[in-house]
Amino acid sequence: MLLKDKIAIVTGGARGIGKAICHIYCEEGADIILGDIDIDQAKKTSTELEDLYNRKCVAVKLDISNRKNVEKVVEEAISSFGKVDILVNNAAVLFEEYIVDMKEEQWDRLMDVNLKGTYLCSQAVGRHMIKQKSGKIITISSCAAKKPTLKEAAYSVSKAGVLSFNRVMALEFGPYGINCNAILPGATDTEMIRKSFLTSKVIENEWIEKTALKKLGKPEDVARVALFLASKLSDHITGEGIVVSAGEMMSQ
Repeated sequence: MLLKDKIAIVTGGARGIGKAICHIYCEEGADIILGDIDIDQAKKTSTELEDLYNRKCVAVKLDISNRKNVEKVVEEAISSFGKVDILVNNAAVLFEEYIVDMKEEQWDRLMDVNLKGTYLCSQAVGRHMIKQKSGKIITISSCAAKKPTLKEAAYSVSKAGVLSFNRVMALEFGPYGINCNAILPGATDTEMIRKSFLTSKVIENEWIEKTALKKLGKPEDVARVALFLASKLSDHITGEGIVVSAGEMMSQ
């Protein structure tokens, strides 16, 4: 029970990597505030978690690009649980578009969610963690932050941004006993990825061939690293970005 009686906020927790993180956190003893813009799916996931693990899992509608919404969710979490031990900045959006064809509103929406959303959630939770002088903040970046991929200019910039944000946050929050780390997944088999670029078996096999282990990642692969970073096992690690890519990034 690596997270016994810990309180975690997981953004984008209704499906994919976020859902896998919620599962492993509950399994290891944490209670969860599951924030997602899709409240119906969030409620389904929270019910599933409570039935499986007998832990408290509160589903809340959360648009991480909206400051008032973020601050309200964090205040309600503190009011209900008395603390927040762990924040997982997982919610994100992804679209593929060539730079010359990209619409300004596409760029703005992606930055609002992926980059500004990480800042808003980290700021709101960080203020409480500073008061309690402890906490773990885990931010899901991407291998796209470190390598160029066609049609992913906006996504790559946003994920490189959260990686840099994480490092500065580690410097600022470190004196208060708060660890801040990032995870950089490679191609991971999620609904978001299937809709964006893993749209055929041929493309899937191309991505598999880029890896040393010759396989796509699963959400659980990322979740296990998120568990490590949320637990005492990582108490001496901060400001880092851990690549979880089946060896795809060895040459980068």
